Amino acid sequence: MSTLDPQTSPGSENPYLAPGADADVGTALEDADYLTLVVGPNAAAYRRFWHVDSALPKPPRRWNWPAFLFGTLWMVHRRMYLAAIGFYLVTTLLPILMLLADAGIPQIAFGMLLPRIALAIFANALYLRHCSRLLARVQATHAGQPNRIRAELLRRGGTRASAVVVCLGLIYALRYITQGLLQTYH
Repeated sequence: MSTLDPQTSPGSENPYLAPGADADVGTALEDADYLTLVVGPNAAAYRRFWHVDSALPKPPRRWNWPAFLFGTLWMVHRRMYLAAIGFYLVTTLLPILMLLADAGIPQIAFGMLLPRIALAIFANALYLRHCSRLLARVQATHAGQPNRIRAELLRRGGTRASAVVVCLGLIYALRYITQGLLQTYH
């Protein structure tokens, strides 16, 4: 065999396949494996939270401490941008509306804590729904193309730390603008 002849790996019928590449991709990953690609880091923890590997279907685990402590930033980090905008609006407008309704400090504090508690309780189910919808959209768009599905899930899934930095900048900019407007008109 000359040095110009392609090297074939054992069991591979394609001599032009890159070393380590899987020739038979006809065996598509299962949805649970695709969910692992969507989640990215901490996929093992979320698989436990969602009970993906259990024999009996169970609802997702109830409490999520990062969602409780960081709220909007947790959702942005997990690439749930529309949910993050909605949660930010609720947690920003609710205290303002309560102030306008002459609510006391304890009522306002409870009003600020209630959305965080609700998010912490439903965060794992919300994230599972987000990941399942993303997976369904990608599978519908690229049906029958497991390599393309995998690449798209890796691109659109996972976490995004830079989005958290941008979100923090936007939050502080909005608070600065709002504070300036309140001081101007108050």
